[in-house]
Amino acid sequence: MKQKLPFAGAVIVLLALGLTTLQSQSLYVKPLSGTQTAYTLTNLKKLTFTSGNLVVTKMSGNPDSYVLSALRYVNFKDYSVGLNNVTNMPLSILYPNPVANELNIKIASDRHSRISIEILSLEGKILFSKVPDENSTVYQVNVSGINKGLYLCRINDGSTIETIKFIKQ
Repeated sequence: MKQKLPFAGAVIVLLALGLTTLQSQSLYVKPLSGTQTAYTLTNLKKLTFTSGNLVVTKMSGNPDSYVLSALRYVNFKDYSVGLNNVTNMPLSILYPNPVANELNIKIASDRHSRISIEILSLEGKILFSKVPDENSTVYQVNVSGINKGLYLCRINDGSTIETIKFIKQ
């Protein structure tokens, strides 16, 4: 026998009221690997959460399905502020993650200052430090000499410090 939740109707009404106030807003879905997808709320028919998936159904009836455990975030907040002022978006990307030998660090092209890269243990011990000479947007760090586990990569351009977790296989 299927049991009804007494508050389910109230949640749906509150969600519907909230969505009507966000009509000019967007829904942002970002997988752990891949690019962010933006949906204008006025073009969405429904959002459903079934069997560990998020299903975004557009007004056209076409659904997009995402595995919840493979999502970085689902958000109604617009992360971009302007062309020259981006907030809350990662400035750098590490790949592959997990890594076996060579860790690639892709730096946002608008970070023109001198970059310093550090690999740290979770205890904060600096295991590797480098100030690359080349003016590039992708740097490689050989991590084959460190033990398997979780580490931090700290990237500093003089005005912004970004710390990203990665796994060494």
